[in-house]
Amino acid sequence: MSSPFSDSYAEARAKFIALADAHSAVLRSAVHPTARGVDGEELVIDLAVFGNPVADKTLLLISGTHGQEGYTGSAIQIAFLEKLEIPQGMNIVAVHGLNPWGFSHLSRTDEANIDLNRNFRNFSQTPPVNDVYRELHATLCPDDWTAETGNWSALQEELVRIHGWNRFLSGLTGGQCLEPSGLNFGGHAPAWSNVAISRELPPLLASARKVAFLEWHTGLGPFGELCHICMHDPASSAYARVFEWMGDEARAGFEQAFDGAKGATPSYDGLFSVWLPSAAPQAEWAGLAIEVGTYDNAKVANALRMDRWLKFGRGRGSSSREAVRRTMLERLYPAAPAWRSAALANGCDAQTRALLGLERW
Repeated sequence: MSSPFSDSYAEARAKFIALADAHSAVLRSAVHPTARGVDGEELVIDLAVFGNPVADKTLLLISGTHGQEGYTGSAIQIAFLEKLEIPQGMNIVAVHGLNPWGFSHLSRTDEANIDLNRNFRNFSQTPPVNDVYRELHATLCPDDWTAETGNWSALQEELVRIHGWNRFLSGLTGGQCLEPSGLNFGGHAPAWSNVAISRELPPLLASARKVAFLEWHTGLGPFGELCHICMHDPASSAYARVFEWMGDEARAGFEQAFDGAKGATPSYDGLFSVWLPSAAPQAEWAGLAIEVGTYDNAKVANALRMDRWLKFGRGRGSSSREAVRRTMLERLYPAAPAWRSAALANGCDAQTRALLGLERW
């Protein structure tokens, strides 16, 4: 086959739909009613059921919660599904391009700057106050993009000294509802993708009694290696099951993903993977988000800042906007053949482990 990797959202979507057609998959599509892609194309969340639509066991695979990261997730889905023989009594539901606007426009967030992975929360409740982010916002989100504004290490050191690593990381990455133009903005209401997936996914899982899921991201962890982020209670059978599938060596990866943080990890608000079991409450669930590592934390954090500056920054840049965009994309979707080969091999291995684990379950 041609490479499962793509250079545009339209190309990735065409490959996914061709794959679904070749395997006679049941395809559902949610078309964005107003937004368009970078070349004027339709923006669509595609959901395909491979195998028996009413199987008792479902492997659920999700790509594109964060837009630029959809390129890697899409490739891992496509490479895995192309020649797969699905065991009896099981099916695979693939969600392709959960954030199609970000996928097309090369942005982490959607058309309203909402980070979908901070948007799946109960909006009837007041969101947690993120005081640490309030202290970070002006420095993280400058109007100019220069060598000076790109370096925010002094503020990080001061806030870590005051608040400690756990509170600092949670403030930086955990989600905030203070600044709509800021980083990790969770929104003030469900985003379009939230509404669409809440409508389209439950009918595809109505027959499932056991669901294993993997949600694909990039950025955290060593170059080309996997970083496993499991949000099940560590004392639960679901947590134990996930690492029985993935291996004990996967268990410590998340704690090692933050440079110099001494094992500290952030707390998150509004994660998609935490919401997922509500899409099929009749089923038992076990799964996790998996990051494919790219560059170090500082480079990845600055890539997210570049993304935000490209949307909202009106000041000067030390490089052209296109040069900044290329740097941002490389840090979340590396072009090196060695990285892409490792991402595919490791990603397909994780999906195989989940499929075999689900078969035994």
